[in-house]
Amino acid sequence: MRNRVGLVVLGAAPAAAVLAAVAVGSAGGSAPVAVEVGAAVLLIGGLQTLVIIHLRRLRRRLDQVSRGLVAPGKATFAAPAINPRQRAAQADEDAEATVWDGRLPIPPKHLRFMTESDERFVSTARSLAATVVGAGLQPQSDVLDVGSGYGRLAVGLMDRSDFTGTYLGFDILPRHVAWCSNVITRADERFQFRHLDLLNQRYNPTGQLDPGEAVFPAEDASVDVCALFSVFTHLYRPTVERYLAEIARVLRPGGSAVTSWLLFDDRRLATVTSDASTYPLRLRGEDGSRFMQADDPLRAIGFPQDDVAAMAAKAGLSVARIEHGYWDTGVSDGSTTQFQDLVILHR
Repeated sequence: MRNRVGLVVLGAAPAAAVLAAVAVGSAGGSAPVAVEVGAAVLLIGGLQTLVIIHLRRLRRRLDQVSRGLVAPGKATFAAPAINPRQRAAQADEDAEATVWDGRLPIPPKHLRFMTESDERFVSTARSLAATVVGAGLQPQSDVLDVGSGYGRLAVGLMDRSDFTGTYLGFDILPRHVAWCSNVITRADERFQFRHLDLLNQRYNPTGQLDPGEAVFPAEDASVDVCALFSVFTHLYRPTVERYLAEIARVLRPGGSAVTSWLLFDDRRLATVTSDASTYPLRLRGEDGSRFMQADDPLRAIGFPQDDVAAMAAKAGLSVARIEHGYWDTGVSDGSTTQFQDLVILHR
């Protein structure tokens, strides 16, 4: 706002000066003409200011497109303002929690994606925790949960008596982070949550931070396990590369990252682009990625398997294991419990 006021003043200053000069130099009956001329010049100056503002917005938009922060033709809009009464009602609603089995806090349904049932939430939470344990989580590990959402992994780890380490989750959705902090952290202070206001075209279009310059809220070499469930499936390649670099930065030597993806190669391409796929990735991006919706590319975005390995290596990470999920057919053949493709990375 301050910059806009400055631009208006800057645009209007030359016109105001001309108006003053004409007015002072006018005498005896020519004052109305001087006022009209000055007003016209003032109007031109104001229009110039509006053009400057519009060009700056356009330049910022083109810069975002060029860096892959938004897709061409996909507009982003500011979220509608929330008045204090609405905000208070939201806070009361978000403070709700159901206790499962007398000890596990689970979020209200309006915060859950696809309004999953209580049973489904707990089942998913336990499954995610088991996946992290299978990837190398030790009882005293320090965990960083990237895209912690409404606390599924956190609750899954709370459910395990063999986990005595620490947990830090962060997310771009403030309401989810607020609920986790107000409910899960109060139940167990080992579990902490942070909000990072990163721009994401689909989930946080008004975010103020460039995801291509994201800095995870953890010190160098301070984390044993990073978890990223259903995160890389909603990011453009430049952000993926940045996140991989941050994973490498925060992991201790020997640490692991448990990540999920939508992967494809020549052998799998026919399946992932067919009607059988849960996410038919029929559209191809210029960078080799594939997505299913032109107007909402970050709903589901996939990457070539070899590219993922190359991006990981560039960041200083190695692929320890890949377990293909059943998202490409929508039906599990019993060989895996993973829906998305699981990629375990080592530092």
